[in-house]
Amino acid sequence: MKKLFLSFRTEYFEPLLFGLKKYEYRKRFCDEATIAYLYLSGKAKQVVGIMELGKPIKLDETRSNYLDYPETLKRVDEYIASNDINAIPIKSLTLFKKPLSLVDIRKEIPSFMPPQMYYVLDNHLELKALLEKQEVGKKIFVHDHNGIYYDNLAKSIKEIKQSAEFINLKKESKI
Repeated sequence: MKKLFLSFRTEYFEPLLFGLKKYEYRKRFCDEATIAYLYLSGKAKQVVGIMELGKPIKLDETRSNYLDYPETLKRVDEYIASNDINAIPIKSLTLFKKPLSLVDIRKEIPSFMPPQMYYVLDNHLELKALLEKQEVGKKIFVHDHNGIYYDNLAKSIKEIKQSAEFINLKKESKI
């Protein structure tokens, strides 16, 4: 299975951590299931764990599958219009016991620069070895993705964060 180093904006992390973000959206992505080391960009600047990702769903090629779900179809059409046509199923999230900071990565690999999108780790063997040495905890969640999560497909982070489920989880969490 292909392993990636995936840059992820911090505002997407809480919905992911709570298990509410079930798909990742990208304009371009590998056409296979992958393992992605999750790098939080912005102020966080750290690798926090590992996501198992399923084979991307090409929204523009599967649009007709959503005709019986008008709300989902509307959201899918918006994603297609913005060219984020790859809906990548997020199957699981496992956090590192201790995040790996950008500073720590650069101690081992001084010239390291995080990607804007992702790196294929077979092209960055020193980084791959460093990431594979990190101690991991238990899986935070597992989504089976045996079918489409119609209530979640093409849902924006803003929509997820406005949901009662997110608001309740946020109140209960220590984040």
